[in-house]
Amino acid sequence: MRIAIFENLANNAYVQAKVLNRLGHPVDLVLDPLDRYAMSDPRWEDLDLELPPDELDDVRLPDCELPDWVRRRPDTVVWPQPEEGRLVHLAKLVREAPALRRALRLAMRDGGWRAARMAAERGWVVRTLSEYDCVIAYGMGPAWAALAGVPCLAQTWGGDITMVPFYDTGDWEGHEALTLAGDERELAAAARLQRLGYARASRILLTDPRFLPFAARLGHAEKCVFLGFVIDLEKYSPQPEEELREELLGGSEGLIVFVPARQDWYWKGSDRLLRGFAQAAQEDSSAILVCAGWGADLERSRALAAELGIADRVRLLPFAMSKERLRRYYCAADIVADQFTVGSYGASALEAMSCGRPLLIHLERERFEPVFSKHPPVMNVTEPEEIASALTTLFRDPQLRASLGAEARQWTVEHHGPALAERVIELCHEVVAEPASRHPIASR
Repeated sequence: MRIAIFENLANNAYVQAKVLNRLGHPVDLVLDPLDRYAMSDPRWEDLDLELPPDELDDVRLPDCELPDWVRRRPDTVVWPQPEEGRLVHLAKLVREAPALRRALRLAMRDGGWRAARMAAERGWVVRTLSEYDCVIAYGMGPAWAALAGVPCLAQTWGGDITMVPFYDTGDWEGHEALTLAGDERELAAAARLQRLGYARASRILLTDPRFLPFAARLGHAEKCVFLGFVIDLEKYSPQPEEELREELLGGSEGLIVFVPARQDWYWKGSDRLLRGFAQAAQEDSSAILVCAGWGADLERSRALAAELGIADRVRLLPFAMSKERLRRYYCAADIVADQFTVGSYGASALEAMSCGRPLLIHLERERFEPVFSKHPPVMNVTEPEEIASALTTLFRDPQLRASLGAEARQWTVEHHGPALAERVIELCHEVVAEPASRHPIASR
């Protein structure tokens, strides 16, 4: 059976494909040719580098050898690009239309001519996915798999199920506080395509229990399966990083709290952490806070650190870090702090736990109690006072830091390791073996 994973935001799909291939399951990763964001490039996972945040959108990363199971659109394929002149762009779309007749007709029916244009722009993706027996699709991948007429496991990463399907109804996650960038008509077409993708998907794999209400709103609760992110346990493991640690501390003794999350007060609660650290820092004058130096609220965080009198204790790094660089920072730190608002964890939290680091994070217990027999072993905090108390406790107790880090590693191995990867393959075989009448897809 040929299996593909599509869409590589934050390299979750690349890691999943890497682990599956390591376990002996041949799986291809199909990359979106229109996604030029650095963090979606497999090289971002493997290389040890840093970039200024304003260069992340469209950058050519250094060359390195990638596995042969990574599929990119060949350079020889001349395909329409959105930034081309309109007439050139439309001419290319028209030339390719006959090869995509079925997909364009379906996209037009559900989303109008803008949706059909989006499908044409990803024509190589649609044709490539049609070569497989089953597709594991992140992001907008469920839509392209539906247009390709292939059985699909729609695996979520966040906004693909909490935001995109509701762009045209106005009640997407965060609508109360945030505004969307982009043409409303384009966003509406994307929403209709994504709803088509979820409707045609055989299963929806929820990486976070908080996504279930959104799937239920779409009418698909019955085909949802909780399946978290697969973590590369070999890469993200406890390893010494003494040189980096010494560099961060300037040669002095002290404790390092590392924040891999971007500076974002709404989604990450970065301001809460700064306030909590300011209180805890009064108890330990040697502790420093090292933060990834990018995000919508970077300047607000810088100003808040100065207002709190901790600017000299906070290192807002002037760059975004590749995943290998992040791994080094996890291992150099004594404590890792993630987010304090959304109530769930993502890949960064799991990577830190896999590296054996005690983690500060906000998790809503009622979400995870039905999923795990044992709650994730973290310092579960949300308000600045709680953060301050947890940090102070960890600053004072090195044995607690060590034991909590060891528990975190073991929990990640049990719940986000090889067994989880094997479950994905089981689900692929399950949906392909189902009678054709049960597949909610159009005939190829």
